[in-house]
Amino acid sequence: MFAAELLKVRFMPAPRLALLITVGLVVIGGLLVLTVGPAKGTSTSWYDIPDLIAQIAVAIGAIVLGAWMFGLEFSSKTIRLAATCQPSRVRLVLVKLVSTILLLAVYIVVTFAITLLIEALLASVGQVDFPIETQVKAALGGGIEALLWGVLAFGLTLLFRSYTAGIVAGLVLVLGVDTGLQQIPTVGKYSLGSATTSVGDAVTGDPATLALGAALLTVAVWLIVVTGAGAARFITRDLK
Repeated sequence: MFAAELLKVRFMPAPRLALLITVGLVVIGGLLVLTVGPAKGTSTSWYDIPDLIAQIAVAIGAIVLGAWMFGLEFSSKTIRLAATCQPSRVRLVLVKLVSTILLLAVYIVVTFAITLLIEALLASVGQVDFPIETQVKAALGGGIEALLWGVLAFGLTLLFRSYTAGIVAGLVLVLGVDTGLQQIPTVGKYSLGSATTSVGDAVTGDPATLALGAALLTVAVWLIVVTGAGAARFITRDLK
């Protein structure tokens, strides 16, 4: 079953397109920095702008890829065939979940590695010191946050049985609903966005809304509830 998922990742265009588009956006951002030409020797914009673009683009790309692994089966109407090849639906969900995490990890690592290289080159052009340790921590923190949002998109796709619905729900949550939840006193800090940001802040060393233990527990509850509900629906209901 893992072999089939690896073949899908290798030969289907979605993973390559996600990587190319994300890296392309970072490159375009780098070219814009070169065009604008921030003050040489002082401005951190030489590497901050590509980093910001990568943080946003990778998070969106992770949601798309997280929804894709199961969503492709629903959109292409091959879910019955997949369930026939692997009669245990529990195992099918687990295989796809692990495959999704591996795909997201590779996508995130490759994208941020290229981004760090671009940042270093731009810093050199701008004649500013490149804080490699700080930027690596920022990439690691952002990568972890993106991975968690990607797993949520996986669960949402499974819950709604729709690739499109999984992507839309994930983007609506990360770009809108979650921001609103964070404005609610006390309860807001336990939103998924607040918790994932706190996990990322623990990596970068920035002040966090939640302690690391509480943040990890909050993330685990969110992902278990959403993915668990999606898995329960998939396992117990007939496939169409």
